[in-house]
Amino acid sequence: MDEKDTKEKIMDTAERLFAQDGIKETSVREITAKAETHLASVNYHFGSKDGLIRAVLARRTEPLNRERLRLLETFEIEAKNKPVDLELILYALFSPSIKFCLNFPDFMQLAGRMLSEPDKEIRRVFVSQFEDVFLRFKAALRKSFSTMPEKELLWRMHFLAGAMIHTVTNHLAIESLSGGLCTLSEEKEVLERLIGFCSAGLRAPIRTERRRKS
Repeated sequence: MDEKDTKEKIMDTAERLFAQDGIKETSVREITAKAETHLASVNYHFGSKDGLIRAVLARRTEPLNRERLRLLETFEIEAKNKPVDLELILYALFSPSIKFCLNFPDFMQLAGRMLSEPDKEIRRVFVSQFEDVFLRFKAALRKSFSTMPEKELLWRMHFLAGAMIHTVTNHLAIESLSGGLCTLSEEKEVLERLIGFCSAGLRAPIRTERRRKS
């Protein structure tokens, strides 16, 4: 096995074990044993366990984010400096995620673990992978909702991100509860429903806060 194959096998194994057992619970020794390589290979290719974690994340999130931004840029060019239709913005954000989940189920299980992980540093490392995408999509949404208060827009983006993440990381729950009626493999239908749900939330009237009477 050449060095490139060894590196890929280590990342494949780490991704699977991190997803199954958790990052902190999985040792480098266990990873290298399952990958049938030696401990020194992790230091050689990744520098440390932290370096391996970041490589496992980057290998999946970078192409995912590139596709999201490619789609968004395409729609922005077609819009010719006008606001992009909301449904197209959401399509650019959601569509790659659903395809990604179907292609890399181990990684999506890992993503769900990292987001629910009590270790703040692990969560921070995961969330940092999406900061540039967040800012680009926020700018696109700001064009569509030019008068919406900043705080309101941020909360609504938080809610739509939650809907997306729950859909792709916890889809087995709805599949089980529905007796197989609802499944992520119905990609087009799921995408249409998710876009419809989130676009309605983003367009919902802003309710003015009322002070409670004492």
